[in-house]
This record gives sequence, structure tokens and C-alpha cells, in this order.
Amino acid sequence: MLVAFAVSLLSIAAAELGDKTQLGLIMMTASLQKPKAIFLGAITGFAVVAGVGVLAGQALLAIIPLSTLTLISGLIFVVVGLLMLKVDAKTDAAVTRSGTPFYAASLMIVLTELGDKTQIMTIALAARFAQPVAVFSGILLAFVIIDGVSIALGRSLGRRLPISKVKKASAILFIVLGILTLSGLL
Repeated sequence: MLVAFAVSLLSIAAAELGDKTQLGLIMMTASLQKPKAIFLGAITGFAVVAGVGVLAGQALLAIIPLSTLTLISGLIFVVVGLLMLKVDAKTDAAVTRSGTPFYAASLMIVLTELGDKTQIMTIALAARFAQPVAVFSGILLAFVIIDGVSIALGRSLGRRLPISKVKKASAILFIVLGILTLSGLL
């Protein structure tokens, strides 16, 4: 059980370093400055995705082709980026007061991680070890560590840079990541 936990933790943590979702969380935190809500939303999203991966195993790929999941992920990043370009300061204030960063982070994670390399690794780890609790626990701890670092970095960036520049950079990054995902480069 310890081996399944450790292998899951280390492999997912390594896979998430520099991943588009990590970059997305950094930029979301830098622009919205709601680290707790974003962290909790991200972890909730990852728990859902990891849970689906562990429970469904390889059946998920039989139901939804990887190419379809990749297409959805890429489109979501492009749409989020375009929407971020349209949001003004007044809307942002209302959004952050309403608690929406939690839902935005959760939804971003769920929709962009389906079919991502970490979910495929989750499926493979669950099938390999046949210890769903150990695999799920290791994966979730990896996400807690990586996302915690990402959100701390995003918070720091948001405090040091003008918010308008952070938001524009965030929007452009989301669009670029979406295009790279759609083109098969991510």
C-alpha cells in the first residue's frame, strides 16, 4: 500500500510541474487574489478528476476518446482566455465577492484535466496497483503540494504587478495553452 501511495504521489507531482493547469492556477490567483477559494476549488476539481480516474480505470477511455477529451480541454482554455479579456474591473469585484473563484477553479480543473496526462497516469496507476485508496491519496497529496506552490506564486505575482497587466497576461496565456493543446503540442 505504501508503494502505491509513494509512486502515485511522486509520479503525479513530477507530471504536474510546469503543466498548463499549474500555469492556469498561478495566473488565476495572480488576477483574482483569492488564494484560499482557488486552492479549495482546485483541490475539489482534482479530487473529482482523480476519483473518476481511479474508479473508472481504463473504462473512461473506452467511453470518451482521448482526442475528444483533448479537444474539449483545448477549447476550454481558449474560451477562458477570451472571456478573461472581456472582464472589467467592476465585474471582477462582484465575481470575487460572490465566491466564484472556488467554482471557476473547480470547473477549470475538472474540464481541463479530463483526458490529461495526469488522469491517464491515474488510470494506469489504479490499474497497476489495484489499491484505489492508496493511489487516490497519493495523487491528491501531489495536487495539494503542487497547487499550493502554484497558488502561493500566483498570489505573490498579483501583489507585485499591476492587476491589468496580470489579467491581460493571464488571458493570453490561457489562449496560447488552449491553442497548443488543440495543436497536440501539450
